[in-house]
Amino acid sequence: MRRFVWVLVSLVAACGAHAPPAPTAGTPPVAAPDAGLAGTPRAPKAPVALEEYFNTRRFGPPKFSAGDRWVAYSSDEGGRPDVWVQPVGGGPARQITHVQGFLHGYDFSPTRDQLVFGADVGGDEFAHLFLTDSAGTTPQDITANLPSGRRADFVEWALDGKTFLYLSTLRDARFMDLYEYEVRSGKSKLLWKASGLLSLAAVSRDHRRFVLEDRLSDVDSNLYLLERGSHGKPRLLTQHKGTVLYAPTDFSKDGKTLFVTSDAGGEYLALYAMTLPAGRMKPVRSESWDVDGAGFSPHHRWFFSRMNEDGLPRATVSDARTHKPLTLPPAPGAGAWDPQSFSWSDRYLGVLLRGDATPGAPYVIDLKTGQARALAEPLPPSLRDHRMAAARSVRVPSFDGKQVPTFVYSPDAPAPGSPGILLIHGGPTSQSLRRFSPFVQYFVSKGYVVEVPNVRGSTGYGKSWTVLDNKDFAGGPLKDVVACKQWLVQNTGVSADKVAIAGGSYGGYMVLAAATFTPTEFAAQVDYFGVSELKSLVEQFPAYWESGKAFIYTKFGNPNDPKDVQYMHDRSPLYFVDRIQRPLLVVQGDKDVRVKKDQSDRIVEALQGRNVPVHYVILKNEGHGFSRNESQITAFGTTDRFLDRYLFGDTSVTVDR
Repeated sequence: MRRFVWVLVSLVAACGAHAPPAPTAGTPPVAAPDAGLAGTPRAPKAPVALEEYFNTRRFGPPKFSAGDRWVAYSSDEGGRPDVWVQPVGGGPARQITHVQGFLHGYDFSPTRDQLVFGADVGGDEFAHLFLTDSAGTTPQDITANLPSGRRADFVEWALDGKTFLYLSTLRDARFMDLYEYEVRSGKSKLLWKASGLLSLAAVSRDHRRFVLEDRLSDVDSNLYLLERGSHGKPRLLTQHKGTVLYAPTDFSKDGKTLFVTSDAGGEYLALYAMTLPAGRMKPVRSESWDVDGAGFSPHHRWFFSRMNEDGLPRATVSDARTHKPLTLPPAPGAGAWDPQSFSWSDRYLGVLLRGDATPGAPYVIDLKTGQARALAEPLPPSLRDHRMAAARSVRVPSFDGKQVPTFVYSPDAPAPGSPGILLIHGGPTSQSLRRFSPFVQYFVSKGYVVEVPNVRGSTGYGKSWTVLDNKDFAGGPLKDVVACKQWLVQNTGVSADKVAIAGGSYGGYMVLAAATFTPTEFAAQVDYFGVSELKSLVEQFPAYWESGKAFIYTKFGNPNDPKDVQYMHDRSPLYFVDRIQRPLLVVQGDKDVRVKKDQSDRIVEALQGRNVPVHYVILKNEGHGFSRNESQITAFGTTDRFLDRYLFGDTSVTVDR
């Protein structure tokens, strides 16, 4: 909960003679097939409209005000994610921000009714910081002096509420410097000038010690300790040989111990306590999965740690002094608690409910009484009585005998010849988690089997798996995708000629790679803001990713190295568009600063004029993802019609509207 390092990763039918019986409460809705007129193919109709699934609320982490009076969380109930507040003890919620792009972060002051939040415009990622209160008083832009194309990101409040820390590219568009904002004077003070490959990763409670990270690759990093006011060089804490990943999570109360996660002892991230400034590490928690989070409550009464078990969080909270575990109330359904923040008094824990069949929602857990209270209902009334599809976790053998961790979502009894979708995550250094997905649930309700693989290069399954895509884009990972498609056909009854592939960002790249390098494998392809040309992608990454250059070049290739340039050309779908044979849908935000619009423009332009169906949806004032609810419905509604038209041959469907 207290780590601030930049992570450069990113998303996101049966036909027969008789209709099945109408679904009853507690049963997943099942699509009814439609034979059409005079044998004309017709796509199945979902029992509940797609728009209803995407009326499922998107929520962000709970944050508490001074005196435990208010709790804030983000919700898209107003049309896009904004900050909402309600009394901690329960009561009506109200929207207090009205952003025009992505909401970047928010938190209440520990001593007064004051809330800071970050927001950009149109998803351009050039966020400013604003001050308001629980009533939503007109926000004050405290970074109004930022030049165009610069950004600021909130870090955390001081415990006395007099100041807070933030990062900004005010001085140099390439570097996220550390500033301290004084509330009373309204002035900011520069504390640390970023340079080279170092970025802020953690701060002590008294804001006297800072941990800097040098991210060398997705499995290798170094940590440095910087003392406030020190004019010397930061002190290296993690001298090591080989590749070892270190990630700071929090400081002890006296600031003399730094808690870090590291894979120094094996394949997975374990939790360690590091003495400062010596850098000696002692194991705290080690599992056969990654420990991906840990930290103290504001006054160090409680300590939490979280394990990522096959995509589902497993968290523990214990007394920080006695280490005695605290019994938390059970999470609803098959869900799990994901700790997000403690209240300033240490009494309350704000969590998000996680699970593949359980819609995510913010909760407040009273650590004194052991009671959990939901802050909002995520599902629309039309879906509250429906049981959602839960993932089956499988391991799919790939071309070289390695096992691809995969989640499979399906109707209770998929009919022979059902359609299928492979949904590929972004990143690439990321992981498909067991999170509720309106996309997955809608298409399962329509009769699809949806397969969500964590192909080589994904995190969460050991560092040896994570490095396997380094400078091998469209190589081993694409072979994993093909193996997963073959497994889907052989093991679920899905028809080989009714399998589509979809993905966003890096997942979109994988879609385009499949379209060009395995052109007859998938019946239809859906690319959400995907990469078509690797060299220009890396050259056009945001300037403030400067500290991640070593990481980026190790993963994607160096555009200044002739050998890497040739590799980047040979793995770029743009140069092999003439191989594409199957229909393609491309969705792109016009303000995307990560995968710029020209990545999609060029692939579409190259396809136009050929006898291959291509559809292009440009979302105005959207960035790398969909901030507005209407954009989600546009993107996924078009996807639905596209698959109706090209998987089922339903010529009555008009894809573009």
